[in-house]
Amino acid sequence: MKSFQDKVVVITGAGSGMGRELALQLSALGARVALNDWNAAMLAETLQAVEKAGGKGMASNFDVGDQAAVFGFAEAVMAQYGQVDVVINNAGIAMERRSIANTPMEEFERVIRVNLWGVIYGTLAFLPHLKARPEAAVVNISSIFGIIGYGGQGAYSTTKFGVRGFTETLRQELHGTPIAVTCVHPGGVKTGIIRNIPGEASAAKDKFASNFEKIAATTAADAAKTIIRGIQNKQNRVLIGNDARLMDAVARLFPTLYERILLRKNRVPGT
Repeated sequence: MKSFQDKVVVITGAGSGMGRELALQLSALGARVALNDWNAAMLAETLQAVEKAGGKGMASNFDVGDQAAVFGFAEAVMAQYGQVDVVINNAGIAMERRSIANTPMEEFERVIRVNLWGVIYGTLAFLPHLKARPEAAVVNISSIFGIIGYGGQGAYSTTKFGVRGFTETLRQELHGTPIAVTCVHPGGVKTGIIRNIPGEASAAKDKFASNFEKIAATTAADAAKTIIRGIQNKQNRVLIGNDARLMDAVARLFPTLYERILLRKNRVPGT
């Protein structure tokens, strides 16, 4: 998809970070954007920024883990624009560092509902409309933790491996159709995902966020540019950041050794 002019692009998790940057950059390229986020205030800020820059869009505030809300959003987008050309399932939540054994069941369920079911719902709700277009794309955001397992992030990694498996399977099933399917694996990206972890503020959460922000080497703007380039080139897989590229190579070349490397530096609380 070389041009986004007059295309309709759906972006979930558009209230901040990569989602907001994707909305701004794609609207600057001529797309009309249909935006979602669970945070109504931040979503409104994104839409205002798009419109202030001369772009066009609509926004709907809901949790992507709500199946009825996602399918209702698809109907609303079609009612307003009559088409959907690109769906970017970007919405996701992080979790505090905990061993799998010490992760409360409700937290496991919450992370899976948003990060995995949100992607599944977002894909299936819009897929019939994408099939009606001469050219279309589904872009699902996985993670570096969809390439490697990482102690202390069991629920999160479970969802991101799930997104990867779902997306790679979908690509095979849509082979030969006009729909390109891309799986995105960001490494450390400077977004608010850690500070937006659900729950009360705590010293542990602040420390986790601060440490993450120190090592996150890629800006949200650069990440969005890389994703857009991947859509334009119909890439099956997009790696964002040198850390993602490095760990992808290590995991492929040394699929068992990488765990030993991580164990030297990653001590998980409660294990």
